[in-house]
Amino acid sequence: MRIPFAEYIGQHVLVMDGGQGTDLEARGIAVDNPLWSTVAYLDRDEKQLKCVRDMYKSFIDAGSNTLTTVTYQSSFQSLRKYSNGKISSEADYFKFLDYILDFTENQCLTSDQYLIGSIGPYASFLLNGTEYSGDYGPEKVDFVDYYRPQVTHFASAARVDCIGFETVPQFCEFKALLSPEFANLCSSKPYYISITTDKDGNLRDGTSAEELCNFIENKARELPSNLVFLGINCIEFEYCSAILAILNNRLTKCRVRFKAAYPNSGEIYDGSSHSWLQNPDPSACQTWENLASELLEQNCRMIGGCCRTTSEHIGRIAAIVRGHA
Repeated sequence: MRIPFAEYIGQHVLVMDGGQGTDLEARGIAVDNPLWSTVAYLDRDEKQLKCVRDMYKSFIDAGSNTLTTVTYQSSFQSLRKYSNGKISSEADYFKFLDYILDFTENQCLTSDQYLIGSIGPYASFLLNGTEYSGDYGPEKVDFVDYYRPQVTHFASAARVDCIGFETVPQFCEFKALLSPEFANLCSSKPYYISITTDKDGNLRDGTSAEELCNFIENKARELPSNLVFLGINCIEFEYCSAILAILNNRLTKCRVRFKAAYPNSGEIYDGSSHSWLQNPDPSACQTWENLASELLEQNCRMIGGCCRTTSEHIGRIAAIVRGHA
C-alpha cells in the first residue's frame, strides 16, 4: 500500500522515469506525430502496447518508483483534432483516458509505485516547438478552459497520485496555473507545476527569474496546500542544479519551492531543424551522479529525466538516491 504522495515526499525522494518518447521510438513506435507517444493507445495494437509495458519495466528495473502516464500530448483539444475522428466528444475523451489509466495500473505498475498524470503545456497542442520559445502568438488563450477536461478527469482518478503540469514555457500560462480557478480544477489531488527555462532560470518566453519568483511570492498566501512543489524540466543538463538554486534563492518567503528536476540528456535541441545535436561545449562534463547529489543537497524531492534520457540515466540517479536515504 502506498503512503500518500504528499506524505511520502516529506520523508523520501522520488525517482521518476525518463524520456518515454525516446524509449518507445527505440522499440519501434513512430512517435513523430501530433499525439506523440499517446499514439500507442489509439489503435490498441498489441505490439505497440507491449512496447509501452516494456518501456515502463525498463524504468522500474532501473530504479524508478514514480512513473508518468503517456499523456503529455493528450489534451482534449489535441485528441479531438488529431485522432482521426476516434475522439470527438468529452465522453469519448474520458473513456480514452480511463483506458490509459486502467492499462497503466493493471499491466505496467505494481501497487507500490506512484503514478503521475502527465499534462503538457499549451505548446504541446500547437506543435510548433514553442516549449522552447513560449511564443504562443497574439491570440488570447483561455488556459483554464484548455486544461479543464484532462485536469478534472485526473483529479477524480483514484490511481493518479499526483498531477504533473510539465514544460510550462510562458508567463501568462504559468500565472493561469497559479490561479484559484485552476486550483479548483485539481480539487484535493496533489499537483505540481514544472517550468522550462534557459540556463539563467528565465522562462523561455523571456520572463526573468526575478519577475517569475516575485509573482510566486506575491501569490504565496493563496496557493493551495495540495500544490506540493514547483519543478523544472526540459532544461539543459549541465545547468540544472544552478537553475534550481537561482529560483529557490529568490523564494525567501514562500512555502512552495522548486523541488522537482528532470533535465534533458545533455544534447542541444535545434528549434529550426527540430532535431537534437551533440553539445559542442567540451566543458559540459557534468555527470548524472554529480547532478543527483547536487539536487539532493538542495532538498529536491523528485528527480528524473526528460528528453532523450534513458533507463541507464535513471539507474544512475536511483543509485545516488538510494545511497542518500
